[in-house]
Amino acid sequence: MTTPTIGIDVAKAHLDVAIRGMQPKALHRQFPYTAGGQQQLVDWLAQHGVGGALVCLEATGRYSLDIAHTLHGAGYRVSIENPARTKHFAQSLLPRQKTDKVDAILLAHYASVMPCRVWTPPTLLSADLQELKRLADDLQTDRTRVRNRLEGLRDTSPARRYLEAQLRQLDEQLAQVERELKDLLDQDETLKAQCALLTSIKGVGDTTACELLAEIPDWSVFASADELVAYAGLNPSQHQSGRQRGYSNISKQGNAHVRKTLYFPALSAMQHNPHLKVFATRLKAAGKPKMAVVVAVMRKLLVLAYAILKSGCPYDPHYQMGT
Repeated sequence: MTTPTIGIDVAKAHLDVAIRGMQPKALHRQFPYTAGGQQQLVDWLAQHGVGGALVCLEATGRYSLDIAHTLHGAGYRVSIENPARTKHFAQSLLPRQKTDKVDAILLAHYASVMPCRVWTPPTLLSADLQELKRLADDLQTDRTRVRNRLEGLRDTSPARRYLEAQLRQLDEQLAQVERELKDLLDQDETLKAQCALLTSIKGVGDTTACELLAEIPDWSVFASADELVAYAGLNPSQHQSGRQRGYSNISKQGNAHVRKTLYFPALSAMQHNPHLKVFATRLKAAGKPKMAVVVAVMRKLLVLAYAILKSGCPYDPHYQMGT
């Protein structure tokens, strides 16, 4: 028998669990998605002697994180995989059925043949920082939506006073969340020092530094800057077939929140950062489209941030420019 692997299909109401490698046919059982159901799952796995086995599940937001924390605490290695990867893997096997049980078995199979990154649970502070940061993103989006609606209303519209009240409330909530984010950073000396290093880059302000640290709690898990760039989905993706020359674009197969965080800082850096201003000017002179230049600067910013945090040295524009 091969080394056992475990696949879990996570749904809102239940968990479908499959153990592969113990017997010729995969073992399967369903548990309710409750605290008691998660404990039953841990007990059931212990009964089959698969302690420490690799558990594979898809990223489904809070639902997958809850069960991942439970299994990690029980001593299992957990991998939270991108659903796009597992979907294409399943399609390559040409399954004839699509059920929760089949999905769990496919995830166990995936864990046995594909390279899986073992998930490390974030600290409580990192989790709070990320949740507040994403709440701030949502509030910003809602505020933009309300402001756009207000611009299209006549002054005498009865809906105006409701939207104005809603806008004031969103402004207050956003300001309060941003204050709490800053307070969280001040509580941790390591995060505070990292924030100071990031803001030494011209174009990166306090808000951007906080957002980057919230979305990437542990920069040390990336062996190189290229791995971090791929995590953010800023790595190039070329499309070519036969005589067709194809085109290149970024993969976008990564953390969209990081890409969103870097967009406006890249625009600022193109104007105020000596190194990146020269870099952007050179790309424009080469005939690169405007958005291609912005994306290239976003990637450069992320690489600079990685190098600075890894070295612990503030940004030096003269060194970067070779002067």
